[in-house]
Amino acid sequence: MDTMKLSDTQLAALSVAYPKLPPDYIDYLRDVGWGEAASGRMIYNGPVTPQEIYGVTFIRTDIVLLGDDFQGHCFGYDFTAAAYGEATPDGTWHIWPTDNGLQRYVGA
Repeated sequence: MDTMKLSDTQLAALSVAYPKLPPDYIDYLRDVGWGEAASGRMIYNGPVTPQEIYGVTFIRTDIVLLGDDFQGHCFGYDFTAAAYGEATPDGTWHIWPTDNGLQRYVGA
C-alpha cells in the first residue's frame, strides 16, 4: 500500500470546494492518504465528476467519484442521498447500504 496524505491546507481547500463530502473521507485523506488502499482499490486525492470518467452520458451532477477498482467500477458519493455507492463500467449508479461505506471499500 503506497499512499500520500493530504496537508491541512489541501484538506481545507477540499472541504471548501465540496462542503458536503462525508467526514470519514476527509479523515481518511488526512490519516491514511490517497493512492492504493489496503483493499487494492484506488482512492483519489479528491473528487472527480463522473463525466470525467464516463463522459456526458452520465447525466447526474449530484455524484462525485472518489476512487476505483482498476477494473471500471468507481467508488463515489451521492450528495442527494448522502450515501456512498458505485458506478459500473457502463455508468450505472448504485447506492450502497449505509453499513457499506468507505472503511469497507478501503479494507480498513
